Amino acid sequence: MPDIFHRLEIRTMTTKNWAAGQAIKARRKSLGLSLESVGTSLGVSKAYMSYVESDERCLTEPQALKLASIIGIPSDLLLLSAGRLPTDVRQVVDTDAATVTASVRQQREQHAVVYPTSLTTAPPPITPRMKSLSPKSIPGRITVTKTKSSYRAHSYHTKVPPEAITPFIEALSQPGDVVLDLFSGSGMTGVAALSTGRNAILSDLSPAAVHISRNYNTPCSPTEFRAALDLLEKAVAPTMRWLYMPLQQPGQTVEYTTWSDVFECSNCSGEILYWNVVQTAGATDSKGLTCPHCQSYVRKADLKWLREMAVQSHVSEGSTRIKTHAPTEDELALIEEANQTPIPYWVPHVPFGSEREMWRASHLAMGITDVSLFFTRRNLHALAALRHAIVSVPEGRIREALMFAFTACVNRASRRYQWNAKRPTNVMTGTLYISSLRYEWNVWSLFRRKAADVKRYFETFPKTSAAVQVMNRSATDLSCIPNASIPMVFMDPPFGSNIFYADSSLLWEAWLGSLTDNAEEIVVNKSRGRVGGGKTLDDYGTLMAKAFSEVSRVLAPTGYAVLAFSNSDDRVWLEIQKAIATAGLETSSVHILDKGQPSIKGVKGVTGKEVVTTFDLLITMKHRVRLSKSNEHSKLHSDDLVDTAIMTCLRAGPARTDEIYSTVIQALLGETQSLSGITMPAIAARIVVLGAVETEGKWILRLEEGSTDLNAQNIFESQLS
Repeated sequence: MPDIFHRLEIRTMTTKNWAAGQAIKARRKSLGLSLESVGTSLGVSKAYMSYVESDERCLTEPQALKLASIIGIPSDLLLLSAGRLPTDVRQVVDTDAATVTASVRQQREQHAVVYPTSLTTAPPPITPRMKSLSPKSIPGRITVTKTKSSYRAHSYHTKVPPEAITPFIEALSQPGDVVLDLFSGSGMTGVAALSTGRNAILSDLSPAAVHISRNYNTPCSPTEFRAALDLLEKAVAPTMRWLYMPLQQPGQTVEYTTWSDVFECSNCSGEILYWNVVQTAGATDSKGLTCPHCQSYVRKADLKWLREMAVQSHVSEGSTRIKTHAPTEDELALIEEANQTPIPYWVPHVPFGSEREMWRASHLAMGITDVSLFFTRRNLHALAALRHAIVSVPEGRIREALMFAFTACVNRASRRYQWNAKRPTNVMTGTLYISSLRYEWNVWSLFRRKAADVKRYFETFPKTSAAVQVMNRSATDLSCIPNASIPMVFMDPPFGSNIFYADSSLLWEAWLGSLTDNAEEIVVNKSRGRVGGGKTLDDYGTLMAKAFSEVSRVLAPTGYAVLAFSNSDDRVWLEIQKAIATAGLETSSVHILDKGQPSIKGVKGVTGKEVVTTFDLLITMKHRVRLSKSNEHSKLHSDDLVDTAIMTCLRAGPARTDEIYSTVIQALLGETQSLSGITMPAIAARIVVLGAVETEGKWILRLEEGSTDLNAQNIFESQLS
């Protein structure tokens, strides 16, 4: 894969571009120190210090280290300003200007961790079956929550909770068996396998997924991790104090800052501070706002983005209590100093433009053409310093675990952390959206909390002889796994175009130093061209068939494969049905999964903003034991079966459309009937035909069974056609 981490430089590093002397002078004056007193501490004259502050003299290394402790500017910056580059930094030439304008960390810092692309040990022989295995004992509906430590340690775009996977592992395998997941995502299949004494092989195309999967499934000493955290804190403390502790506010730390966009009115050209508009009741809605200057209602999409502005500071004073106020001059000075100062560490400069599925015109308006620009300059500096300290840790497992905590806080440390009127909540997953009101969070505070979550997870890691192997590999090529060697497969593949994983993982992978190969990603792209890795629904179906065929090849003759899937588009479901048939697999049972808390797309479905379902289907499959026609999956569905499924759901009590829809899908898949024409609008129309009425988002029966609403019948038939 070509390296697109172009020009891995510390930009504007030389004294020509950075007035180090001015920064030293400003800090000295803010601290109330005289030239003479500082010079005496360094063993130089007042005149020499004057030359240093005018950038006409350079400090020695001992002097720079001493001065750093006096004025609070990180020593790396002073050493670099003195032309004393650390041993892991080399100079590069800017070919445009033909001059040395930057210094760059050596390439070794790009790849924080490198994971294997194949198995390190072959799967063990399949043990003799102690009992007959089948999905009969698995409930038809499984309800779980997302409150376990496996959810808190590190986020991911989608997770099937381990508690939902465990019943399948226990019913379809036995202790000591190997469970394969070729779309491992966050690695929850491995977590479930370890908890039941099974081994696991996890594979994913995404470097971020492999990173997260491995850390969730590899033990780490909590004691050693805690010791490494203490050393890490000492290493980065000078930088974090410099970035987040105002000089004239002793004892105070900036925990987070609220930022607001500033727009230009499309009607009167007046400047609009979005923060002020939001604070005015009725002045804004989801589509537009009232200009405070001309009082006209303007669409937000028509406003010109001008800049961003810090509008609130949230500080602590050595306790968990946070005080909020308008930014002080000293707090604004911190921001400005970070904006003007070079970053002496490796920073990922990955291009971000219209070739990305999640790119929007608003990104261009804000000047976000590079992944590093998803962060404020202050937080970019903090993250780079923290990452540099982590990759300097020599012990491999501890370094990986620290990077696990690092990536866990990366998204929250970005400009994507959207403002909430009540309290900070989280980053919107499955998107790269930047809200017009957002938080800039203290990076060390974020990291410290995430590291505590990671440590707690390691403390609860199961005591087992079972082990998990994780590899970075495409699901369409499992050639490193022998034929018929896997007793059980669990997989949760991409759901068509529901989530674009490569883009969703972009910030994680940029900091990890390795990106997903878009050409291999199994998704349906809406805007990417063929050259950029774009794929049609047909392409998606073909790739899924290849992946399922690999599953069929490695699956033991009596083994089971479990597919977690969800979609509200019947065309996507048809591709899945075709892929299953092409791979020589057949459905054994179908189960509904209710994960409790819906994803962001699920929330939109519940609120009616999108036609999506909040439920997943868990489909158990086995090798097909009888010959079948290649088009068997496309036989028409039975209307009677559809009606029976709907009525079964309605008789159980009030139900949302997506719940009834999922019940219908469950029934049809169980009978290998075509899902063509089975959409949520069509099912909603049929529900009315069968005598139900929608109240507060849920359907209840209102007609006597056997009665028919003829008007609704016509609507239903038109939906199907």
